[in-house]
Amino acid sequence: MKFDSTVDLVKVFRGHGELEGEMVRGFLEAQGVRAMVSTESLSHIYGATIGEIGSSFVYVKSEDAEKAKNLLSQMVAGEFSNEKLAECPAGCEIIGPQSKSIDDPELDQRRRVLIICTGNSACSQMAEAAINNDLWDKWVAFSAGTEPAGYIHPMAFQALEEQGIFHQGYSKPVEQFKDDKFDLVITVCDQAAKACPAWLSESPAIHVGFADPALVEGDETKRLHAFTETLSLIRSTLIPMLDQR
Repeated sequence: MKFDSTVDLVKVFRGHGELEGEMVRGFLEAQGVRAMVSTESLSHIYGATIGEIGSSFVYVKSEDAEKAKNLLSQMVAGEFSNEKLAECPAGCEIIGPQSKSIDDPELDQRRRVLIICTGNSACSQMAEAAINNDLWDKWVAFSAGTEPAGYIHPMAFQALEEQGIFHQGYSKPVEQFKDDKFDLVITVCDQAAKACPAWLSESPAIHVGFADPALVEGDETKRLHAFTETLSLIRSTLIPMLDQR
């Protein structure tokens, strides 16, 4: 989103890298507030931020600043945990990994797997993306949370990007899939395994636990490394398992 140069803009958010800035911009625009991510930042070059390097800044019109700040406060507090924060861009319903095939009916015979964790912001999102990337011709993956956070952790996007995986998704409740059928349900955290709703027992289910990289403390490099390592472990564990089923 671009604004005319005469528009009075106010900075409402500073993010760690362009992906986080774009996530916040998408959230605000889904709530009806036009926003833009600063083009002067170096976040497209640096994945992490050191001082101001690699930072992204989200701007809105001055008259929308108060509303934007209130929305961001509510988002952080989890008040949007059950809402879709960004609409599917035009055309993604055609090209997305969970779409029906246009010219290859065999792809519509792919088996369906639902990945569940607690917040649906890190492990389950990365697992969904990895399966749809690595096993696109055999499986179609979805993800959800027993207590959705309402956002995808920016470092999950960074880890996926580092490994060449594109992902479109949003944090959502498992109840969204109550009427759907799956060939397999996989829980990837212990808490989610205990909290899975009873109706999911109609589908075969297994538990393959991964440590939550979002809980790792330290500097940007250490925390991003935790996400990258978790994604690599997901790919080395779930992908071979599903490929052999």
